[in-house]
Amino acid sequence: TPILISPHDPARVYVGSQRLWRSDDRGNSWQAVSEDLTGDENRYELPFIGRTWSVDALHDNGAMSKFATLTAITESPVAEGVIYVGTDDGRIHATADGGKSWSQADDLPGVDDTVFVNDMEASVHDADTVYAVVDAHKFGDYSPYVYVSDDRGEGWESISGDLPEGVIAWSIQQDHENENLLFLGAEDGVYFTVDSGEHWHKIGGAPRIPFRDIKLQRRDGDLVGATFGRGVYVLDDYSALRALGEDSPGETATVFPVRDAWWYIPSVPGQAVGMPTFGSDSFRTPNPAFGAMITYYLPEQYQTLKDVRTENEKALRKDGEDIPFPGWDELTEESYEASPRVLLLVSDSQGRPVRWLQAANAKGSHRTTWDLRLPAPNAVNLEQPEFKPPWVTDPIGPLAAPGTYSAQLYAVSKGTAQALGNAQSFVVKPVRDAANGVDYAAVAAFQLETAELARRLAGASQELSRATTALTRMQAAAVRTPGVEPALFVRLDEFGTSLQKLQARLSGDPVRARLDESTPPSITRRAFGVAAGWNTTQPPTDTQRRDLELARSEFAAVNADLNALLAGELAALEKALADAGAPSWR
Repeated sequence: TPILISPHDPARVYVGSQRLWRSDDRGNSWQAVSEDLTGDENRYELPFIGRTWSVDALHDNGAMSKFATLTAITESPVAEGVIYVGTDDGRIHATADGGKSWSQADDLPGVDDTVFVNDMEASVHDADTVYAVVDAHKFGDYSPYVYVSDDRGEGWESISGDLPEGVIAWSIQQDHENENLLFLGAEDGVYFTVDSGEHWHKIGGAPRIPFRDIKLQRRDGDLVGATFGRGVYVLDDYSALRALGEDSPGETATVFPVRDAWWYIPSVPGQAVGMPTFGSDSFRTPNPAFGAMITYYLPEQYQTLKDVRTENEKALRKDGEDIPFPGWDELTEESYEASPRVLLLVSDSQGRPVRWLQAANAKGSHRTTWDLRLPAPNAVNLEQPEFKPPWVTDPIGPLAAPGTYSAQLYAVSKGTAQALGNAQSFVVKPVRDAANGVDYAAVAAFQLETAELARRLAGASQELSRATTALTRMQAAAVRTPGVEPALFVRLDEFGTSLQKLQARLSGDPVRARLDESTPPSITRRAFGVAAGWNTTQPPTDTQRRDLELARSEFAAVNADLNALLAGELAALEKALADAGAPSWR
């Protein structure tokens, strides 16, 4: 049963039986706005398998079409009251006055005049244009039939184009920005055309199953499809398809237009992915990745010299040819070559770099998402633990402020780093206006201040860690050096004590901490305590501002002492060991 909410009045609802019904009060009351618009067929009088059968024959009444019912309703979003309906016995009717008068459309060319009308969609650009999708598989004809009329059904033109034979068409939608961009739900997936139906392209990633209905979520540019398998699939942000030309995706690398990104703090439950407390039978799909979704295209994969050689050798092997030895010089050059990389650079409205993103280096269309954050200030750690609890996340950086940004594609290959195509700008916008005079830009600026201090703290901690490791190696090297003066052992020990005292100034009293005694907040605790506020869009408290100032002031003194110790005593100890003939300890 087709049902439609009017695009002109959300309280107006249309429903079809053998005629069209309308409610102006959300279904509380109904009135007929047409007579019978079908052929009034009696299904028991229709022939099949060559003749008409007895009413007592073994008909599958439940699965057998009743006929003489409406199957599709659409009202023009451009002109109120321009309504089209289709039936299960091949009839299409139109009204221009909300149902006061109706006219029957001409028969569709190239198909039986009693086909099943699967879907009708009025153009969102032109009041006189309407699309129809029909189905003749009950006649043994499995061809796709898609039509358009630009005169309200008086004449029809096929736009089935190069759709593959044997693929039934089920539903159609028109993009609200590009009138030539159409989507088709079909027997084996979803197709799109950028030239009004002359050429169709299948959308990858969808299951090979009938998509009986498709809709466009026009605010965010999402394509939603419902399948015969009772599944619902969403293609997030199809706006890249608007930028395609007839010969696209083309021969050049491209970043497609990026839709605006909503700025907020996503909710992340501290548990395993999904709904573990409901059991494995309770399924829900993940949300789309948070942030700015960037879609780009590479015409070819960037290859190494070895990639090129192995491809050529593969072709020779396929043809049964000998594979020549490449030569030592070529093999050596291959061993020196770095792997190509593809990167995306996000910049702000002033052209200042904000974030580098890793991107896939492979031919075709790809997506990556910027999480609307600046780089994490934590020290780089490439080691991965064997187990990470679900509430432990990767390090994150501070929020970027709402505003205009851009994404530029780069390739690093064969000793050069080059920009690919043009940058695409997009807007990061908050989901709600700031309340109580909150300045989101000021919030982001404070978080950036905290990140800078956290970055310097992480660097100092790494320097202390490297110095401690160096001390352990120097102590081992000293024992293996007969020419070392005995006093050097004492100096090494004293250097270790100095490192521990600096670490305590930075991270807090380790003795009291080991005995679970309360201690004054350390520099690190103050700074990273403030950084915990990065998961809010609210301004910092006065306490957080004070903590940041205290941590910054105290760290300046610690950092100066650390640099002096490393440049002075550490360098002197290393020289003394080297002069004494110590083995290499670095």
